[in-house]
Amino acid sequence: MREGKAAGVGRDPAGDRTGQTAVQTVNPVRSLPARISFIVFGATLITSLAVTIISVQSIDGFLREKVEQNFPAILESASRRLDLWYDQRMLEVGVFANSGILTDNASLLTASPRSKRAKRARREVEQYLSYVLESFPQYDALFVLGPQGEPLLWAGEVFTLEENLLRGALAGTTEPRLSTAHFAGPETVQLVSAPLATGGSQPAGSLHAVMRMSVAGEALSTDEVGQFGEVFLIDADRRYLVASPERMETGSWSAPELSVESGSTLLDYSNYGGERVVGSARSFPRFGWLLAVEEPYNDAFAPVVSGIRRILGINLGIVMLFALAAFRVARSIAQPIEALSDTALRISGGEKGIALPHSDRRDEVGVLTRAFNEMTRRLESNAEQMQGQNTELQRMNEILEQLSITDGLTKLHNHRYFQEQLAKDMKRALRTEEPLSLVLIDIDHFKRWNDRLGHSGGDEILRRIADIMQRLTRGTDLVARYGGEEFALLLRGTSIEGALALAEKLRATIGETSFIEDGSEPLTVSIGLSAFGGDEKVFFDQADRALYRAKNAGRDCVMLAEEVEATAPNES
Repeated sequence: MREGKAAGVGRDPAGDRTGQTAVQTVNPVRSLPARISFIVFGATLITSLAVTIISVQSIDGFLREKVEQNFPAILESASRRLDLWYDQRMLEVGVFANSGILTDNASLLTASPRSKRAKRARREVEQYLSYVLESFPQYDALFVLGPQGEPLLWAGEVFTLEENLLRGALAGTTEPRLSTAHFAGPETVQLVSAPLATGGSQPAGSLHAVMRMSVAGEALSTDEVGQFGEVFLIDADRRYLVASPERMETGSWSAPELSVESGSTLLDYSNYGGERVVGSARSFPRFGWLLAVEEPYNDAFAPVVSGIRRILGINLGIVMLFALAAFRVARSIAQPIEALSDTALRISGGEKGIALPHSDRRDEVGVLTRAFNEMTRRLESNAEQMQGQNTELQRMNEILEQLSITDGLTKLHNHRYFQEQLAKDMKRALRTEEPLSLVLIDIDHFKRWNDRLGHSGGDEILRRIADIMQRLTRGTDLVARYGGEEFALLLRGTSIEGALALAEKLRATIGETSFIEDGSEPLTVSIGLSAFGGDEKVFFDQADRALYRAKNAGRDCVMLAEEVEATAPNES
């Protein structure tokens, strides 16, 4: 086998030109492995004994140190990410429930199903819910309940939900909230619920989003536990709620009982597949669940840095003892190795057309020299092809990236990009203390315009309003279509006074623009403003409430967040 490999790599160029391969063999007696095998054998034997002794001493101490330092931090980070993920879901459903389509049609959903207005309202709400499900894949179904909890409308996948879950989904609250985990057939789901705001003293019903627990896995994903480690979520009965499919099939966590107080306890046990693992857990207070982390035992021991350093020190001493014995062998190959290294460095520096002098040596160095020359020839050929391919691939990636963050109708940034930039700008505002303002814009009676002009006319209105906003804003401002007839402006470095002036200019410009030929009826917008005050959760909610107040105040107006009005100077 050794001779066959040497022949394949070290083909004679002359043989290639004639169609024949010159077989080159390495004399076993003169081969490099034969000349250094006795020295390496002795060094390996002594090193192996030292490695065994040191590893046994290092393993236990390293394992404890690793878990005590890393696992609690990993679980704490996962807990924060999961809390923020749930907050985002409640914020989204709250926004959906305050959509003009739902609030305008909520009272008609309970009317007689034979009524034309009720049929049209139901059709519009169904279309809106379908749009939401397409835009937010984390939700599997949306449904609306009436004021008394009666089912009114369902969109998306059908789940068999427990009766007590439906009955208590929104009892006693006027704010968005989450249910605990429920087992709906083979699926484990949660409900995100929010009241439908219509301006009255009591909600006209409630909107509920059904999501599989598995989607929460994106908040638990981390590379801090290695390639085969995993962070997962279990309930008080140790049943898996969010975990890998293989783990979910086992039903419950296989670890022994443990305390989950601060300072997670280290566990050493066999997991569901019989593999030895180390793990730990901590409480997730939001629902009374547990967050747990597991990592294969062998992976946990892989980076035994302290043991490796001691092993290297011992090996260095052993190598020094055998260095004199290996000197004669090393000298015989030093010169060709130096030539190979020098040529490799020149090639790595970008030089082309470089090759080692042809070698007639029959040992491994000669084979390596000839193989190296062949490799450099092929690399130069492949490099020219790859350069053209990489240029094209980069261009396509840039196009795809732009499409993924752009709304196809208005060419504005889409909802996903807006959410990403909102989080970044809030962090930057906290760091730099620069002002940051948020403007939410909703087209008044857009449903009526859409019915009057048709969908193509409604789309044209959205495009023209988008053009107006882009024309009146700065290049540093973020203009996005948040959803449906709603737009959002993120004004960087702009105080609430500046945001108010821009909002009034937008409202006036849109009101003065003729969107139909006869210009008999102006199109108006309602606008809500808020200023970032340091609380990430409150920032968007203030603007949304201000928009809601603008709607209730008769539309075609600009409203500041109540907190901003309370602190603003009288002259403003």
